[in-house]
Amino acid sequence: MVLTSDHECNSIDKILCSEVGSDDIELDLRKQINAYSVANNSHRVTGQEDVEQQHGDDTLPRKRGSSVYRWLRFTALSYYRKLFTLVFVANLIAAVIFLVRYSQTDFDDHIALAQNICAANIFAAALVRNEHVVNLLFLACAWVPRSAPLWLRDHFARVFHYGGLHSGAGVSGVVWFAIYWALVVKDAALHSQTNTPRIVAILVINSTCLIVFIIIPVSAYPKFRVRHHNYFECLHRFLGWTAIVLFWVLLFVSTGSTAQAQGRPYAVCLYKSAAFWLLLLITLLIVYPWTRLRKRHVIPEALSSHAIRLHFDYAPVALCQGIRISTRPLLEWHSFATIPESSADKGFSLIVSKAGDWTSRQIEQKPVRIWIRGAPIYGVLRIATIFNRIVVVATGSGIGPCLSLLSPYEIPCRILWSTRDPITTYGQAIIDEVYRVDPDAVVINARRARQADQCGGCLCYCKSLRNERSRVRHESAKYMCLRSHLGFHPR
Repeated sequence: MVLTSDHECNSIDKILCSEVGSDDIELDLRKQINAYSVANNSHRVTGQEDVEQQHGDDTLPRKRGSSVYRWLRFTALSYYRKLFTLVFVANLIAAVIFLVRYSQTDFDDHIALAQNICAANIFAAALVRNEHVVNLLFLACAWVPRSAPLWLRDHFARVFHYGGLHSGAGVSGVVWFAIYWALVVKDAALHSQTNTPRIVAILVINSTCLIVFIIIPVSAYPKFRVRHHNYFECLHRFLGWTAIVLFWVLLFVSTGSTAQAQGRPYAVCLYKSAAFWLLLLITLLIVYPWTRLRKRHVIPEALSSHAIRLHFDYAPVALCQGIRISTRPLLEWHSFATIPESSADKGFSLIVSKAGDWTSRQIEQKPVRIWIRGAPIYGVLRIATIFNRIVVVATGSGIGPCLSLLSPYEIPCRILWSTRDPITTYGQAIIDEVYRVDPDAVVINARRARQADQCGGCLCYCKSLRNERSRVRHESAKYMCLRSHLGFHPR
């Protein structure tokens, strides 16, 4: 099961992938869904209560375990946090070993080693965010055959939590830089009478760089990131660039001190420094996406006052890929899932719905040119191909990523889409595409449903898929988003 929503739907962090039944069993939903049919081209737009009444003839299963267990199992110990913890704890163990052996070896070697490990962590954090590396991760996990055990596919399907590696390596890099800073301060205290101007310069640059490094992960704290996303994006970008520039300056100045102390040529010391090569790779990873910055022609298609569809024709995209677009390249970027054009011509489109000031401006202004940066990147739906059956649950413009999953993969698919006034908001063409992917899709007019019960119909609908045939087994590898996570998963 895949669940997407119109809130940050194009940078999906959570997904529910459930495999319903086995290959030799066909799920026939027409008898249950035809009760909602309307005379408008057989397109069925229902209210949430209808789904609950039709599919919820008996009570849903109770949530398993206590509330504390559910919090630990499904929230505190998410795969993202497990990956973060794995990277961070590995670095903490290395830091403890480093500090224990600190007094047993040469002091200068420890300063250089701390600097190198810090640079290695920053390089890992930058590398895992590179679009080509992300694409390789998704492709590698998508190669897992459907004949593999479900528990194995379950683990591979969680590849979208790779952000835990990014944040774990980034925070670890800050810790190592703090260790490096402490060693440099101690070294400066021991040599306070020699070459004072250079020592003062190193201390000032070190302290400034440490402050910048600390602000970056603090500004990425989830609550601040959600409430002040534009500020977070600017801080993360500009302070990240500032930190790398300061790191370069620090490397050049400290290498000069090392060359003078060892009586070796400056170029030789720089060439043999691992931090130099790691910083060079980090810089290339940061610069690379900007070398692909282009202002592309776009054909706007107004769907309603709430949504717009943007068509691009400069290149084809693979299924389940997304792009980043912007009107102010240095300040903000927004990721959107693409919908490949059904015609033979190359091109794709994306759906923008009103979710904030930026999306509202695009709907009102109907841009004809827009900035695009980097290469298209795979999204979570790419790994849906490793399952035999999927149920897609979407709200609002979250249907966009779902429409990327079309017929070439031939995956039995069921769609439940809940949105306000679907035909009025998104137009008949989008409704047609939904039913082209799944002729038995259920489209819910959320205006007729209470907002507090948005996942109730989804629960009942998915329960009916499981119980429709007594022989159907409900095997699941589960991930969810928002409140629905705790609605589905503990059951």
